[in-house]
Amino acid sequence: MRALQYVGGFMIAVGFIACSGNHNTANEEAEAGNELTQENCVYTYTEGSLNVKWTAFKTTEKVGVSGSFDTISVNGIQTSNSANEMFANVDFSIPVSSINSSNPDRDKKILEHFFGTMVETSTLNGKVLGMTDSDCSVLINMNGVADTCVFNLSKNDTAVSLVGVIELANWNALQSANALNTVCFDLHKGADGVSKLWPDVKLEITAGITKKCD
Repeated sequence: MRALQYVGGFMIAVGFIACSGNHNTANEEAEAGNELTQENCVYTYTEGSLNVKWTAFKTTEKVGVSGSFDTISVNGIQTSNSANEMFANVDFSIPVSSINSSNPDRDKKILEHFFGTMVETSTLNGKVLGMTDSDCSVLINMNGVADTCVFNLSKNDTAVSLVGVIELANWNALQSANALNTVCFDLHKGADGVSKLWPDVKLEITAGITKKCD
């Protein structure tokens, strides 16, 4: 009887060792498979795809008026293994004369009475200060003032997008906003008869990217 117990114990031990060995081997094979399936990808910027959309707001109801800039000069974009790293060292310059709201009369008023009443603002200049997976800090020079705007960041395999709001007061630009509102007084009236131009401007920046993987 004792011999049978020894044999039984030996068989159980052998079975345990055998099962443990198979489990470890399976894990090792799975890990090796995961390493083989990891992509080695490179991201490149799609030339000419950068777009800066702005939205200003008028009337008490805060009705949006949108436009863009036809000319944007960008330096520092790099091909990289990370979409974020592509734009980490970017600086830009935007001539305000390239503003386009699809309304020539409006564009003329913005140039003369908004940007035209600022100092050192024939161009909007700036640079990227830092990026994470969820936001991007951008230094913007306008009206002789350099201040930072933090954008929400989103991306996929074809584009990187930034969305943020600049407060004109941070660039000492409320006087310029008031000058524009004066010449557009009736156009900025809502149903309540109040003429208003809001002190914040929404910015949406998109850049096309190409992802190639081995």
